Amino acid sequence: MTTDAQVRGGRRRTRTLLALSVTLALTAPAASRPALAATSPICTRGLTTVVRDPRGLLPLTSDSIGPSAAAALAAERAAAEPQVVSAILATADRERGPEARFECDARVWRRTIVVYVALRAFKQSASLSQRVDFVGRFANGYHVWQVVH
Repeated sequence: MTTDAQVRGGRRRTRTLLALSVTLALTAPAASRPALAATSPICTRGLTTVVRDPRGLLPLTSDSIGPSAAAALAAERAAAEPQVVSAILATADRERGPEARFECDARVWRRTIVVYVALRAFKQSASLSQRVDFVGRFANGYHVWQVVH
């Protein structure tokens, strides 16, 4: 025969195990992803907000434009109806390319693709319908490292 104290202890143990299971289930996917940075110490002394720390950028390959455009599209919500307008090496881009060099450094600048994206769902607003992303190659593929506009 079980006492009330044993029943309460069993319930408490069950709740603790449940809470632990939920915590592990929520944190396990986050632990497998690379750490995302809010700022980077190499970009304007840590004052520029970034999606991913560009210190992990690898040199670009001969075919970096296509994967960079795909990464920029993947970073947008499908409901925004994104469409890549252009993608260009930051070293060749006269509009936003110099911004990557000024904000970070020449190494990051040489390893960055500037991707211009039109968000067709917001075409009524000129500002909301345009997106500019800095994309680079990381160890696990191409990713947006900063949303510029």
